[in-house]
Amino acid sequence: MDEILRTEGLSVCFGGFWALRGMDFSVRRGELRVIIGPNGAGKTTLMDLITGRTKPTEGRIFFEGHDITGKNPHEISSLYGIGRKFQGPNLFENMTAAENLLLAEPAERTVFSSLFRGASADSLKRAGAVLQKIGLDGKKSRRACELSHGERQWLEIGMLMMQKPKLMILDEPTAGMTEDETFRTGVMIRQLLGGQTVIIVEHDMKFVRQIAEKVTVFHMGHILAEGPINVIENNPEVVRVYLKSGSEGEEKSAFS
Repeated sequence: MDEILRTEGLSVCFGGFWALRGMDFSVRRGELRVIIGPNGAGKTTLMDLITGRTKPTEGRIFFEGHDITGKNPHEISSLYGIGRKFQGPNLFENMTAAENLLLAEPAERTVFSSLFRGASADSLKRAGAVLQKIGLDGKKSRRACELSHGERQWLEIGMLMMQKPKLMILDEPTAGMTEDETFRTGVMIRQLLGGQTVIIVEHDMKFVRQIAEKVTVFHMGHILAEGPINVIENNPEVVRVYLKSGSEGEEKSAFS
């Protein structure tokens, strides 16, 4: 598989603090990459740089060979096809699950026309297929505010799927979920593979073990280690960094 995303010497400084320093990072087309690391390691900063929310101090970002460094978020999303789901759900609360999906679909239509002139047959078919993939086909008429936390997270993943991104970035997609919801999320994400490139930032190591193909470990704005999950979990430097950072009990449980 060819490379779809690459950063070269990517650095960003906030008030004298280097959140990232000389980051060389790449992802292959169709790959599922998981990024882990202590709080403040630079994980979210890299996602912000890729999606245009933050501008780099140094370095370049290339997507499908195009230099997207410093471009605005709308351009990166609409022209290049990079979609991102943040940690908390961001939904149209009083609209149904199906309506949320239809409104997320990219089209030269306003929200008004989408709701009151009706969706096309193709859009309805696509929304139905996405509802099945996210396990909400039986709740398509439920308002978003009536769904459980896990179902709301799945709905937002579905909204991202409706945009047909070339690269899907998920920031802690299992945050606040039950153990069963977390497992079902892993199954869902594995089913996305087969052409879809996915980057996931995650802390739940049980979930990481369920889905990971290749794991990248961030520490203090650098890549500390990279490789299969079994290699990462047995890397003495990775274990040392996790055990000494943040809450000791939390990190020990992550590697238990």
